[in-house]
Amino acid sequence: MDQGWAAVTAAGVAVLGSLVVGFRAGRRTVRDQAQVEHGQWLRNQRQEAYVKVLDTWDRAMSAFETIIDGSEERKEAHGWETDNVGSNPFLSTVLFAEVDRISGPSNEALERVRLLGPDPVERAAKNLEDALKGIGGAIRANSGEDELQDWPNHAFWNEARRNATECRREFFDLARSVIRTAPSTEQN
Repeated sequence: MDQGWAAVTAAGVAVLGSLVVGFRAGRRTVRDQAQVEHGQWLRNQRQEAYVKVLDTWDRAMSAFETIIDGSEERKEAHGWETDNVGSNPFLSTVLFAEVDRISGPSNEALERVRLLGPDPVERAAKNLEDALKGIGGAIRANSGEDELQDWPNHAFWNEARRNATECRREFFDLARSVIRTAPSTEQN
């Protein structure tokens, strides 16, 4: 009888051991699958966010260039001639509002990228945000009543645009690298 119970006990332990091993393997498979699916979801979210940043960025830069390219005509059309500087109390207010309106969509898109990461792309997004502020500053510079004859400051604008172009290139390269990398089972 002892041998019979020993055989039954050994078989029970083997079955129980198999169940535990199978359960653990099943849990690991489910966990790995969930991480892969999350990685794919995150990659898709990042791709959408990166494309939106580039799209809104390009539209903003085009709008900013329109402001600069049409600055002389704008000053003349609104009576903001350089020989009549004192008659323009609202130019800076108008420009500030336009810069804020143009920058808004890019700032919102950049915020989403900063949320989704990863860290190198988040840093590049922060650089883009700073470059956008620099562009706005270049447009706003010398827009006060006493400085209108010097508006726009083309040297400041050109430097801000060069910096912004470099920041965009860095962001693009990092974003492309992230998107081209397949999701893994490791934590993101």
